[in-house]
Amino acid sequence: MSPTKQIARLLGLPPEQDRLVGDVIMCREFAGPREVCAALAEVASLSRQHEEALSRLWADQEVAAVEIPGAARAVARARELGFAVGLVSDIWVPYYQAFLRACPDIAPLVDYAALSFRLGRKKPAEELYRAALEALDADPRRSVMIGDTYEKDILPAINLGLATIWVLSRPEREYPAMARVLWGEWPRPDIIVPDTSRLARVLDELEQKRRGTCTWK
Repeated sequence: MSPTKQIARLLGLPPEQDRLVGDVIMCREFAGPREVCAALAEVASLSRQHEEALSRLWADQEVAAVEIPGAARAVARARELGFAVGLVSDIWVPYYQAFLRACPDIAPLVDYAALSFRLGRKKPAEELYRAALEALDADPRRSVMIGDTYEKDILPAINLGLATIWVLSRPEREYPAMARVLWGEWPRPDIIVPDTSRLARVLDELEQKRRGTCTWK
């Protein structure tokens, strides 16, 4: 369960208010759990027990990240092929810290990170993608977006003119989007792969057609 949903449940908020929690924790840069509690007080009343639980969640999130199999090889291959690498992510501070610790072979290869807690916007807001493209001095027509969520990763990238690779590692979450793509309601990604282990090979194939910037989710 995402930290947004965990916090909403902890505070006893109805599902329709999950977004409000996400807008707080994912769109602000906090120094620690006390600041998170102070910000969440704008959404709900917090007890001492809530504050203690939120402190535990922060600590858990600082060690929660794990490297996705095949991801490091794909990012390394992108750099070998001459791509710049951007990270575009909805993420809050403790989990980003966990990512840096858990992925020491990936983090140093990221040329620019467009993070929701730094930019104050969440995907699919195009500002995140535009920030990455601008920071990398990248032409969208020569760039590639790799993501596992169609509505938040693939569709906004298509709208901006990027090539797209849809990683269907969690197909059960993507059934509605898969159906709309199949029915022709939404545009089809350039490439669909079942997991990240295929990405290095796919990037090699793309290199035969284009050179440019790879924007990594």
